[in-house]
Amino acid sequence: MKTQIFLILVSLSATALSAQKRSEIIPIKEAEASAVVKAQEEAREKAKDARENQLLNARITSTAVADMGDKKIILNRVRPRQSTGVKTAKNPQKDAVFDEAYFTDTVIKEQKCFTLSGTVREGISELWWTHEGHSFKVFTNANFLYLSGIGDFSDEEIHYSVFSIITESYGRSPARAGAGANWQPTQSDFTSGELEYYVVESSGIQKLDADALRPIILMMKFYSENSEQIKVSYENAEKMSNARAAYLKANPPKKRDVIINSAPINKSIRKSIAE
Repeated sequence: MKTQIFLILVSLSATALSAQKRSEIIPIKEAEASAVVKAQEEAREKAKDARENQLLNARITSTAVADMGDKKIILNRVRPRQSTGVKTAKNPQKDAVFDEAYFTDTVIKEQKCFTLSGTVREGISELWWTHEGHSFKVFTNANFLYLSGIGDFSDEEIHYSVFSIITESYGRSPARAGAGANWQPTQSDFTSGELEYYVVESSGIQKLDADALRPIILMMKFYSENSEQIKVSYENAEKMSNARAAYLKANPPKKRDVIINSAPINKSIRKSIAE
């Protein structure tokens, strides 16, 4: 059963949270990704150096070292800090912050978790999931790899928290096998310029199927309204990931020992904590 997504979205009136209103995402170049990763990794190493220096320059009274081969575990006993005796007054108004969005959006809408698995081959997504004990499977010409970093979708009634495991499948598609269980569509099976999906496995119960397909349709609507931006976001993330892998291969992180500082709690500190 092939369905064009725009034919069944009118009843949903879907909106996809604040992600739909994100500012325009600009494509980055590979050289830019490499520069960002270099700056991030160098800053991370400097922060680790500073933390190590802070731990090793504490008021250490004794040290025990466990040699683990590739690294050491250094246990330092340090002098406890003296209590200042100054108590911090609690501010009830500051602690009890009224979040209007929580009551106007989160509480009113039904909350559902949705787990989705799938593969993408040559731009066609094969998706499968379960709903009320039934298995569902669709093929769509929406590339769900672009949605892999987005985990929240909402319509007027339901908020979905989506956990998706979508991988890319390479190589040529398996041989077509008519309308049998092994059949897989190609781009020629979809209408050019339209977002569509084929239902190849369902419960066979109309209402149950409609409920099961609801999050998929919602995700596809978000896709149709934000296709260019989510594509750029996905490609930027891929460039950053590749740049980080290349940088770490050429610049392995410094091997560091594990440093643990501990201090006994004296009576004044214990009394201050209890109060």
